[in-house]
Amino acid sequence: MNALGIIFSYSERENLRELTKRRTLASLPIAGKYRVIDFHLSNFVNDGIYDVSVIAKNNYHSLTDHLGAGKEWDLIRKRGGLRILTPFARHDSEKPGIYRGSIEALAYNMHSIRRSMAEYVVLTGSSILCNVDYKDLIETHIRTNADVTTVFTKQKGALGGIPQGVAIMNFDENNRLTNIGLETEENNTGDVNWGLDIFVVRKSLLESLVADAMSYGRFDFNEDIIKRLISNLTFQGYEYNGYLLEVNTVAGYIQASMSFLDPYVRAKVFQRPIYTKNKDSVPTRYYDGCYVNHSIISDGCRIEGTVENSILSRGVRVAKNAIVKNSVIMQNTEIMRDVTLDHVILDKDVIVREYRSLSGHATYPVIVEKGSIV
Repeated sequence: MNALGIIFSYSERENLRELTKRRTLASLPIAGKYRVIDFHLSNFVNDGIYDVSVIAKNNYHSLTDHLGAGKEWDLIRKRGGLRILTPFARHDSEKPGIYRGSIEALAYNMHSIRRSMAEYVVLTGSSILCNVDYKDLIETHIRTNADVTTVFTKQKGALGGIPQGVAIMNFDENNRLTNIGLETEENNTGDVNWGLDIFVVRKSLLESLVADAMSYGRFDFNEDIIKRLISNLTFQGYEYNGYLLEVNTVAGYIQASMSFLDPYVRAKVFQRPIYTKNKDSVPTRYYDGCYVNHSIISDGCRIEGTVENSILSRGVRVAKNAIVKNSVIMQNTEIMRDVTLDHVILDKDVIVREYRSLSGHATYPVIVEKGSIV
């Protein structure tokens, strides 16, 4: 497909506390052995888009380590392939390497975007996991003769669970965008059009829009391009009716993670292949006396205790008499004897010593930072 995919590996409005202190949002582990970016990359590849750029902002070491050259996603290619666009120091910035918005991120990586032979650009964030048909999206964009096409879904208002900060869009009878704003607590609880931060635009027009915005010191894509030019350009809507997961907040992340325990959700999310880095881990070993129920256990784990309604990444060790419930345990974490965990997120390489007890709540889980000893 004649398109360039661009993934923003971070979110300007995310609130994931300790989970993104040492990593960018796109490299956040989810569903055991996967990372958030696996779903976005796989979506592009499944629809024949093999020219993909990932724009990084900060804390991108784990992201580059996970992606490598893109072999697992079939993105090692002479034409196109995977490019990780990392920030660099600027003489005009007090904080070198930190973009002031998505427009500036595009502007400072425009040299790489221009190198692409693609005619169209698909822009996507990392905080919403969905299975959009990019082929149909681009065909719709061309057929409607739109300047920019934005993907949206109908969801309930603020009290229905839409995170604050997402774009709320209004369309006319021809599905043309008429207004855009941000979700606030004052919004009603009826159906609203929730923007999924996915846009299609001709590459030449994107270059022009970014250059114009930068010349006036404007940096936010929604506010300074879409909202400002809504009466001058044709912004077309494309409704997405499939399943989606939001990982922009801790509550959203734990809810999305736990939803993978539901066979219906797994069938929806994995209806097309999701590729990830191959670790070639040994199988999980279940010892006599252990008990595992309604959980996802990745390769390389050692289970001697009890695991219920939880997700364990690769290499997790649960010692005898330890109890893990309603929790997300990341890679290479060790849970020693007689530990009790309930509604807890343990980051990578955490050690929980004997007889410790940690308990949170479904809406506010306890988070233990990467490399910590409890």
